[in-house]
Amino acid sequence: MENTSASLPTIARPRQHERVHVAHISLAGRIGKQMESLAPYMLLLPLVSLILLFVYWPLVYSFYLSFFDWNFVTANKPFVGFDNFTRMWNDRRFLESLNGTWKYFVILVPIQVFLPLGLALMLWPIRKSRMQNTYRFVLFSPTVIAYSVAAVLWLWIFNPLQGVLNKVLIDFGFERINWLSDPDVAIWSIVIVASWKTIGFHLLLYLAALEAVPTDVIEAASIDGASNWETMKSIRFPLITPTFFFVLVTTVISVNDDVFGAINVLTDGGPFNSTSNIVYYLYEQGFVFFQIGSASAVSVIVFIATALLTWVQFRFGERFVHYG
Repeated sequence: MENTSASLPTIARPRQHERVHVAHISLAGRIGKQMESLAPYMLLLPLVSLILLFVYWPLVYSFYLSFFDWNFVTANKPFVGFDNFTRMWNDRRFLESLNGTWKYFVILVPIQVFLPLGLALMLWPIRKSRMQNTYRFVLFSPTVIAYSVAAVLWLWIFNPLQGVLNKVLIDFGFERINWLSDPDVAIWSIVIVASWKTIGFHLLLYLAALEAVPTDVIEAASIDGASNWETMKSIRFPLITPTFFFVLVTTVISVNDDVFGAINVLTDGGPFNSTSNIVYYLYEQGFVFFQIGSASAVSVIVFIATALLTWVQFRFGERFVHYG
């Protein structure tokens, strides 16, 4: 009996050890599954942190500063409520910048959306030729040039005495044009530079979209007797509408940001604020006159207007987009 009772603990110990070992394995498995489920979020954490730090936090802080009168130097920030929002409507320069913003929007959006589409359709028939690569290089090269460098280049081109454009005009019997000092002409100079700078990127997007159109659908349409115009209207364009919609939305969002570099280098908003826009007005208020509260109020208005325009495009324009 003593030998039997003495052997019982030796039999129970391995079983208890096995239960503990199984519990450890189960716990490790649960932790491993939790870590595996968290892995995608951990990979996104650095990017999300940077977006929160450099995009959303400045936006929230700008909204906060819009209720204060601050000169960017002193620690004193008097609370002024909505005065920064109401005061700007009595500022003549602000109203002139709104007028310029509207002009850039009306002129540049059609140019930057439809002109690259037309160029892409012209280049598409010669897609197997080496000349298309040459045209792509020539049209896309301005996109990779820094805006400041491009603006300085055009500053020499627009020179009223030694500029290339005026020399060509004189050779053909025309008079010199004051490209940057004439209020009626200066805004068109900015439009030329902004269009030259951005058309190449949109052109490549349209060419890529045309490349993705199924060839068997085009061949079936040609066999059925469809003309090139009918093929474009009923097949090609509907299938590239996602790219067209993307170009339209991004152009509407960034059109007034794109001209800032040209305005800053070429005209400084002049002559007589004829080339200024809301973005350049914001820059002047914040970094020339150090009216941070006023600049923040303008940034809030720009954000709300941009968000509203984007919503309108998705609400009423996306219904015409054919995905797949």
